[in-house]
Amino acid sequence: MKKVYLPVTDFALPVPRKGSIDALSGFGRGTQLGLEIHQRVQQERAEDHPGYEAEVALSREFERGGFCFKVSGRIDGLFKKKTPKIEEIKTTFNIRELAKRLRHGEDEHPYCLQLKTYGYFYWLQEGERPELSFHLVSTRNFETEAVEIPFDVARYEEWLELRLDELVEEAKAAEKRAARRRKAAENLKFPFPRPRPSQLELIATIEEGMREKRRMLIQAPTGLGKTVGVLYPALKEAMARGQRVIYVTPKNSQHVVAEEAIAKLQDQGAKVKSLTITAKSKICFKNEPLCNPEYCEYARDHYTKVAEHKVAEQLAKKRKLSFRTFKEIGKKYEVCPFEIQFDAAQEVETVICDYNYTNSILVRSIIGHKII
Repeated sequence: MKKVYLPVTDFALPVPRKGSIDALSGFGRGTQLGLEIHQRVQQERAEDHPGYEAEVALSREFERGGFCFKVSGRIDGLFKKKTPKIEEIKTTFNIRELAKRLRHGEDEHPYCLQLKTYGYFYWLQEGERPELSFHLVSTRNFETEAVEIPFDVARYEEWLELRLDELVEEAKAAEKRAARRRKAAENLKFPFPRPRPSQLELIATIEEGMREKRRMLIQAPTGLGKTVGVLYPALKEAMARGQRVIYVTPKNSQHVVAEEAIAKLQDQGAKVKSLTITAKSKICFKNEPLCNPEYCEYARDHYTKVAEHKVAEQLAKKRKLSFRTFKEIGKKYEVCPFEIQFDAAQEVETVICDYNYTNSILVRSIIGHKII
């Protein structure tokens, strides 16, 4: 049985996805300031409560559809008392609004599903049903608010069944992508009939480094043809593993060089799809690229509309993914053209982007869940 490894944050999501793009959606990741507040609160809790433990690891395995999904995470805080309590710490500018959303959307908000997942794992492991609570901290003035969340095991398990079924389909799709890439790697050819001696040396160096699993920093003179000389062996190795390549540059202007190298490979029959991430400021429909559902109709109910119209599935069928493609899809379904680029990147073999988008690519699982 193949294992799929997932963090709780990727596991505990509404089925189907719902909500708007904003700071309180629960689909993003915390800031450095948020991490510092977490650590401070945990230290204060430990000093004030002898039975308090921070960063308590929990995991669980679920078998479904020929896969074993191992879900792991760490509880922010566990109060060991007569009735144990699990506490998650969340930071935001407006804690009143977040508290309102958590109380009224406790069956669908990702934060609530994460907290309930920890509660469910703890209940299965220890045989005790814990209390569940959020400790909200304002990043503006450090004001705090507690939000208690009810824990109905039966309702949670209804969601769990839907989520596991969804994960099976995602895992099957990932296997098909990997198989397609491995097959395409067998026929990937260098785009020029006679590589330069220096390109052959470069390719051999990269291939050797990848065989030995070494990190590489390579310097080569201008005019050598190093872009295609690097992309070719990197793509061949990545696709042979069923994976993809992320090509990062410091400037948008340097995207063109990578795009031209991919185009040369495609001209030789390479079955390689590529996507260049366009900066938010350049692809946004609004005058100001502010992701606020009250200001932007494309941010409003974005996740709901993407799920309802199967936008990701439509993008997966496109032979060419361009700036125009995302603008057209965004306009047609009134969804954010910037965000759907990351949905489309699931299906491509090469993602070309600026350095500052690398973290977003990794966080949004564009690399794919680890399947063994």
